[in-house]
Amino acid sequence: MAYNSGTGLASLAGVIGGGIGAYLGYNQGLVTEGISPVQGALIMGAIGLVVGSAGAFILKSVMQFIVYIIMFALLAYIFRGQIEALTGVNPVTAVEVTLGNFGLNVDLSPD
Repeated sequence: MAYNSGTGLASLAGVIGGGIGAYLGYNQGLVTEGISPVQGALIMGAIGLVVGSAGAFILKSVMQFIVYIIMFALLAYIFRGQIEALTGVNPVTAVEVTLGNFGLNVDLSPD
């Protein structure tokens, strides 16, 4: 029974991850040639769903999931130059723009 204890959290994290991925994929599809916004939303939404649900199911608790997200964000912040060179998207700028669209003005640039 302990094996199935994290299924509710995994489902919720999967839905949230899928929603965030779909939103980011849709916005990326608007500015990328060769891919429609719907395709971008479907691709990134599916990735967010799988990563969110798998991460929460494996970690089994909310606090561990939050720590996992913080570690992922820290890695993305540290390797932002390499990520931008590979994908053409600066993850720090992407987070700033996304939060700005929600009305949260955050300055993450290292001054």
